[in-house]
Amino acid sequence: MRWMNKIDDFLAVIEKFLVVVFFSALILLIFFNIISRNLFHLSFQKILEIAPALVLWLVLVGSSLALKEKRHIKLELLLRFCSEKIRFSANIAASLFGMIITGILFIAALEFVTNEIAIFGWWGWISVIFPIFFLVSFFRYFVRMVYHMGRPVSIHSRSLSASKPDKATQQ
Repeated sequence: MRWMNKIDDFLAVIEKFLVVVFFSALILLIFFNIISRNLFHLSFQKILEIAPALVLWLVLVGSSLALKEKRHIKLELLLRFCSEKIRFSANIAASLFGMIITGILFIAALEFVTNEIAIFGWWGWISVIFPIFFLVSFFRYFVRMVYHMGRPVSIHSRSLSASKPDKATQQ
């Protein structure tokens, strides 16, 4: 498990670096294009073509980083009131479901990138972020599942709402 965490942490460092580089490049390119358009009445079409690709890379790299930090959108309101055993099972099921979906999307993304490269040439390589994103997400769901499977689950644990003492029983 330790080596998987090291790989995951290394991927996070690369992702943070990429977010900084892509965001900085996006800001600088757009700023340069706005200044050149307003001052010299000259706009660069390539910058307008590159900007959406940078946004795409930023979104997917940032989403992968959010998945690692467990800061993505979660629907776990009901799980807060369930026992630890149910939460354990739900976390395993969610990780397995995430692995299945991202695995399928990874295979589809490989086909997509192959088609993009065949149609657009080197410009199609921009779409390589899709299989990278799905592969990293698959790995992160796998790490999460292994983590949850390695944690002991108490059979006698109670739900959060049951663990709070009632005011009437305290007096």
